[in-house]
Formats: sequence, structure tokens, C-alpha cells
Amino acid sequence: PAARRDVRLIQIGLSLIAAFVALRVLDVYGDPHHFRPHADGIAATLMACLNTTKYPPSLQYLLMTLGPAAVLCGYADRLNGAIKNALVMYGRVPFAFYVAHFYLIHALSVVLGILQGYSFDQMTTVFMFFPKGYGLPLAGVYAVWAVVVLGLYFPCRWMAGVKARRRDWWLSHL
Repeated sequence: PAARRDVRLIQIGLSLIAAFVALRVLDVYGDPHHFRPHADGIAATLMACLNTTKYPPSLQYLLMTLGPAAVLCGYADRLNGAIKNALVMYGRVPFAFYVAHFYLIHALSVVLGILQGYSFDQMTTVFMFFPKGYGLPLAGVYAVWAVVVLGLYFPCRWMAGVKARRRDWWLSHL
């Protein structure tokens, strides 16, 4: 039942978060980046705590990301209206969003590089080889994230509509 599922998701999520905090504070297992408090203050210490290995994902990274996601999923059924409808729509076409976001992010990164004074040739390479000095501060990264999510809303909504109208076998993979 939905109510039981939601309670379980919240319990599991909180347990994963507690495991992350315990492993990170004890610094005994789960990530090759050792956690050390910073003398620069609590903000620097918090950022160091959250600096876990994403590729390949370490245990602490997985606990840190899946825990809050499970808690959010436990509360998601309580949402109503446009927010819930948008989240459900994205959830109906996850692979289409996943593929499309790569192309959109790459296009935006090329435009950003040109706006920052770099040549088109410098920006049409693998991101690891982008010019030194290219990039945005964290607030800019969040702004680009919002642009990508919002920019893909209408294409994803269209794809969700196609999947709802048709039953072709290959559509189940999008």
C-alpha cells in the first residue's frame, strides 16, 4: 500500500543518511577522499564533508545521494498540481531526458565558451580538454541546471504524449 511504502522510503532514506554521516565522520570506510575538518570555517568543512567520489561512485557518495532521494520519494505522493505533474512527466521519459540533456548541455557549453572569448574550435572537444579558465561559479552551474531542466520540459512532454498515444515496442525504451 502507498502509505506503507512512503513510510518505508522515509525510514530507509533516513537510515542511508545516518550511515553516510557516521561513515564520513568516522572516516573509516566508503570513500578514498578522507574527510578532514577545515580551519576556514563551517562552510568549508561542510563542503569537504560532501566531497565524495562520484566516478566510480563510492559507498559514501551513494549513501549521500540515494538517502535524500528516498526521503523525497516518500513525500512525493503528497505533492499536487503542476509540480507533481511535471515530475511525473519527466519520470515517464527518463531515457529521452537523459540523452537530450547531453546535447543541450554541450550546446550551452559551446555558447558559454564563445561568450567567454574562446574559439569555436576550442569548445568543440571533449570537456576534459576545454581551455583553462573556462567555466562558471557554483551559482552559474545551478542556473544552467535550471535552464536545462526547463528547456527540456516541452520536448519531454511531447515524447510522453507520443508514448501515451502509441504502443510501439521501441517506445518503451525512451
